[in-house]
Amino acid sequence: MQKDLTQEKLDWIFKNIKRDSNENELLETLLAEGFEISQCKIALGLDLGIDDLVQAKEVPVIEQKYFSNKNISVDNIKNVPAEIYEVENFLSKKECQSLVDEITSQLRPSTIVSSEEYDPTFRTSSTCDLGYKNTSLINDIDKKICDFIGIDSSYGEILQGQHYRKGQEFKEHTDYFDAEQLVEHDKGRGQRTYTFMIYLNDVLEGGETEFPKLNKIFSPEAGKALIWNNLNEDSTLNGNTTHQAHPVQKGNKTIVTKWFREKIKN
Repeated sequence: MQKDLTQEKLDWIFKNIKRDSNENELLETLLAEGFEISQCKIALGLDLGIDDLVQAKEVPVIEQKYFSNKNISVDNIKNVPAEIYEVENFLSKKECQSLVDEITSQLRPSTIVSSEEYDPTFRTSSTCDLGYKNTSLINDIDKKICDFIGIDSSYGEILQGQHYRKGQEFKEHTDYFDAEQLVEHDKGRGQRTYTFMIYLNDVLEGGETEFPKLNKIFSPEAGKALIWNNLNEDSTLNGNTTHQAHPVQKGNKTIVTKWFREKIKN
C-alpha cells in the first residue's frame, strides 16, 4: 500500500526544489520509499497522467502542503470534477488570532453579488475589508498567500475577512461571476480564477464548508486553508465549485479570503 506524503517529506521536497534539484530524480526517490505517486507529482509540480488520476476521479479533493513556488495550473489536474486543495496549518495560531482581532475590530454587513431579488437570509455574516488596512500583518499574510500559490499579487483582489456568529451562514453560491454580474464587476480584470480561504479558528459546532455537487464537506480548523479553481481546464465556469457555509451552531467562525482574477490590476 502506498503511503501519504508526511509533513517531514513535504519539507524535504520543498527544500530540494529551492535548490533546483531535478524533479524526476526526486520523484524516483519518493516512489522508492513507497509514497503515493499522484501526491508526489503534485508536490513536485509534475504533470499527472491518466493512470495517476484513477483515485482523483473518485475523490476530487487533493490534499497538498506545498506548490513549490510554482504557479498552480489546471494542466496538473485533468479530468477531475474540480481542482481543490486542503492545506493544514497554513497559518500559525498566533497569525490566526492576530487576523481575528483585525477582522472583528472593523466589521460591516456582508453583501452578495446577485441579479435576483435580494434575500436578507442568504448571507448573514459580517465582512472586514482587510486589504485597505495596509498593516504589516495584512501585507505579510497577503504575500504569504501569493507566494504559496505562485500567482503574482497584481492578479489578486484585496484580502477580505468574514465573521460568522451563531446561526449565521452563506447559502449555496459560486465565487465566479455569471454573465450579468461579470459585466458589472469585470473592471478589465476578467473572471475570478482561484479562491484562497483560510479558517482562523476552531468552531465548536457547525460552520462547515460544503461543496454539495462534490459531496465534500470541510470542517473549520484554525490555520487550515482551502484553495480551489473556480474555472474548468478550458477557462469555462465550473459549476461543481458551488459551495455553502453551514450555519454556526456553537461559538463563532472567522475566515480570511483572497480571490484571484484572469488579468492584472491596472
